[in-house]
This record gives sequence, structure tokens and C-alpha cells, in this order.
Amino acid sequence: MYKPSSAATIQMPWEKIIGQKVKSSDKKDLGEVESVSPDYIEIKEGIVSKKHYYIPKYYIQGFDGDNLYAALTKDEVEERFERENPPAPSEFQTGEYLERVHKVDAEHPQFVHGVPFMAKEPTTEIPVDYSGTTYNIPWDEIIHKHARTSDNVEIGYVEKVGNEFIVVREGVANIHIFYIPKTYIRQYDGAQLWIDAPSGLVRSKFEKETEPTAEEIRALAREAPRYKTMGPSKVQETATTTTTAPTISTADEDTSKVNVETTIDMDKVGTAAETS
Repeated sequence: MYKPSSAATIQMPWEKIIGQKVKSSDKKDLGEVESVSPDYIEIKEGIVSKKHYYIPKYYIQGFDGDNLYAALTKDEVEERFERENPPAPSEFQTGEYLERVHKVDAEHPQFVHGVPFMAKEPTTEIPVDYSGTTYNIPWDEIIHKHARTSDNVEIGYVEKVGNEFIVVREGVANIHIFYIPKTYIRQYDGAQLWIDAPSGLVRSKFEKETEPTAEEIRALAREAPRYKTMGPSKVQETATTTTTAPTISTADEDTSKVNVETTIDMDKVGTAAETS
């Protein structure tokens, strides 16, 4: 997994992305970057039957070391940006796009200079709630997603993902960095990540100036409500089953296939789960 050294340097310069492969938000191949302009990137798909996509820069989400990712599905890219000629300047003045520009600049003021790096990590299974039901979280997709606490307070966005914790960044001028153990992740609904702790506890317990040691993260992880509820037993019984996840008022995602995990092994938190 790529770990950026600081928020000020986690970017790929725009001029360096030429030739890089591009994927849509639904993980479909779009082709390779052909050229870069001040407002958009040109993507060429195919060798014989070539397609060209002219995607505005602010719809590019990040670079994980292998691929650039657009913030749109492939169908959306084809419908809105497939063409033979570059877009007119007026197309970058729509209300929707200007709102997108404002939002991205607020979260990543360095975006004008390059594409933010995204963490890359295998999908990991964690419990959704105290019943032990689990579902898969695509860790690379939660980068730049907003994080919200159990008292419904937004505390920033996910900046990077470690083996046993996530880093949440809040603010632009007055910055706060939170190192949150993965055991505190309650759920991910496709739009934002929910933390199983109130905002006051997150600010007092997880805000750090430097990255905690593995021992510190483990100690914090063992204080998570779901870990306390389910117990520190090392014995795991994991089975794949088809069931319906419990109804949770904040979740929009319909999860039909889940893994049932009866206990939590702290030595395996943050690593890919094995199923028989």
C-alpha cells in the first residue's frame, strides 16, 4: 500500500499522468491518458475502434500508483464526455461543475497542481454491527469519503488507510488529523464512513500530531464498543452465507452476501479475511 509522507506532497503532477490507465468509479477500464489541458484530460480507449473522452479535471478522483480513477461511472463518462473534439470553455461554467470545483478545492487545495494519491489495499471484512455480520469494504474507494460520528457529526474526510487504522483529516487552515482504529468503523454506506464513537471522544482520543505506534493503535482498538461486546477471543469461525444484513437507518447499500464472523482476532484486523 502506498503511504504518502504528508498531505502537502500526496499528489501526482498533471504532466506525469500522460500514458496512465484510467478506470471509472465502477472499476471499468476507460483507456489511457492521451493529453492534458488546463481544464480537462483526454483519454483514448481502444486501438482499432478508438474512443476519446474529454473529462474535466475535477472529475478525476485520484491515482493509486497503477490507475487514475474518475468520479463517474463508465456509462456517465460515455454519455457526457465521449466526443471527437475538445469541449468548449462554456462547458466548464455549469452550476454543477463549479460546485464540484469548489468542493474539491476546499478538501484538496493542492489539487490544481496534481492528482491526489489514493491508498491501495486489499478488501477487508469488518462487522457492520454488534451481531457479528460482516461485509466487504473496498478500502481504496473510501479515500476522500467523508467520515461521520455516532452523534451525526461530520469530522472530515478519509485521507489515507493503514493496516489497522484510517486517517481522517478535518479543516483546511485549522487542520485536525485523527488516527482511528478500524475496529471503530461502524459501516460504509457508499457515500460516507460511519465511526462508532461520538465526536467528542474522537477528538479527545484519536487526534494526534504524529502517527501512533502499532502498540498504541492496538490499545485504542481494544476499546472499541464492538470489540468489548464480542470479546477478545482468538478463536474464529468464519463461514460464507447468503443472508440479509441487519437494517441500519444510515445505510443505503443493499448487502445480500455477507460473511458471519463470531469473534474478532486483533492480529488479523486490517488484513484480508480468509474464508473456507
